[in-house]
Amino acid sequence: MEHFDCIVIGGGVSGLVSASRLAAGGCSVRVLEAEDRLGGCIRSWRPREDFWLELGAHTAYNSYAPLLEALDERGRLEDLLPREKVGYRFVEADGSLKSPLARLNFLEAAMHLPFGLLRAKSDQSVMNWFSGLLGRGNYRRLLAPAFAAVLSQPADDFPATWLFRKKPRMQRAPRKYTFTGGLQGLLEALAADAPYSLRTGALVGAISASGNGFRVETGDTALTCSQLVLAVPVDVAARLLAELYPEVARRLASFPMSESEAMGVVLPADKTALPPLAGLIGADDSFWSVVTRDPVPHQSLRGYTFHFRPGVLDRVGKLARIAQVLGTSPDAFLHVEEALNRLPAPTVEHVALAGEVLALLAPEPLALVGNYLNGLAIGDCAERAVIESARLLKMKGMTP
Repeated sequence: MEHFDCIVIGGGVSGLVSASRLAAGGCSVRVLEAEDRLGGCIRSWRPREDFWLELGAHTAYNSYAPLLEALDERGRLEDLLPREKVGYRFVEADGSLKSPLARLNFLEAAMHLPFGLLRAKSDQSVMNWFSGLLGRGNYRRLLAPAFAAVLSQPADDFPATWLFRKKPRMQRAPRKYTFTGGLQGLLEALAADAPYSLRTGALVGAISASGNGFRVETGDTALTCSQLVLAVPVDVAARLLAELYPEVARRLASFPMSESEAMGVVLPADKTALPPLAGLIGADDSFWSVVTRDPVPHQSLRGYTFHFRPGVLDRVGKLARIAQVLGTSPDAFLHVEEALNRLPAPTVEHVALAGEVLALLAPEPLALVGNYLNGLAIGDCAERAVIESARLLKMKGMTP
């Protein structure tokens, strides 16, 4: 039976940054990923060799320093592809596209902004805090659908402290970027020739205590480790920890989950008259948002990923709605792909709950990392991975 200093379950941003930090600190590390690809919530669809489209998380910033530092260690920082600066538009009920500023009441904003900036975000929902910042009318018309588009779920009850947290920037990297093959290509570069071992297609069925550490079972293999990192969805973490850490599992099980139904289409560039856009925001529509490939333009193709509200339209209905928004026919689509995205849907009360979970695990050789402990963004995941990796290394007397 193979033994490692640490086993990391999950090959997304959280898991790979954790593995990089732990291996750099001197640990022997094995990463186990259930799917046959790396990425987690990052899902880069590659219908052609020279064309990709993001079906999951889609934008990364130079404020995601822990992720960029790990990439820099692999000598791949210079391979980042800058994203061109293009804007967003709202899809109005009549089918027209409008700038977000067209939905802003400047007088209402001016009346609220001076006082709203002084209000603390702690214990505030996104709706309460941003309504105080720009006014309830502006929140309803502009911010509510915009934030829902960012999160691909209703944003009203989301913790205000977890949205757009300011982080230090790595000035050597482009402000916004992707990678050849999409953001999934960035994670593949992060794992290439890495100082840890990696297995994909390794679904973990159970974990149990083994001496002072853990036994991890994957169906055909059992491994042991001194420390364990769970970089998996919160409901999966709750299931895996139910027997070993019941108080932690009970709290994790109370985190709600949300779903969005992604459909990506690729078509010839001359089959749509839409101007170059970073994305579209659905206002009371069947979709939360549309993400485009336009920030990294292709000479002959364009691509769009629609993030639909769950259970509203069937496949035919989705294709028809996409064609309507793009001003074309479904017959123009060269490639179509679907994906189901699952994300936590935390409310204000879950901030304290996440704190309780982390406090319970503070003395334990187990770390939880992911998108449910301090925010949904890629940068939030990387940040938590660094913090927890440093804690585990300190427990072993190693230098982070």
